[in-house]
Amino acid sequence: MSYLKNKLQEKLRRYMRRKHRVNETIKSQNPEFRLLVERSNLYVKAQVLGRDGKVIASTTDKGASWANKSERAWNAWEAFAAVLKDKWVSSLVFDRNGYRYHGRVKAFAEWVRKGGIQF
Repeated sequence: MSYLKNKLQEKLRRYMRRKHRVNETIKSQNPEFRLLVERSNLYVKAQVLGRDGKVIASTTDKGASWANKSERAWNAWEAFAAVLKDKWVSSLVFDRNGYRYHGRVKAFAEWVRKGGIQF
């Protein structure tokens, strides 16, 4: 049992190290907007934060339960792109929030680029 506890603690420690490293790099640049991506086992959530940390826009893929995870993330991005265009956000910094850059996080970032937002 202690083996599992140690394994989970090490996994959490690696995640927190990645998250701290990413946040230090992004916040040192002092960007005007940053796109923060959060994911769970089922859903992807994204927020655009201003320089002062206030939420400008947010989206989630909870409404589309008919598709697989990547397609749901793409659907969430389509609706989100229209909101960002209305708020005049054309460039931002992608904050992967400590998650590895693969799977749904990578797909979400690629769809943001295809939507006309620059990183």
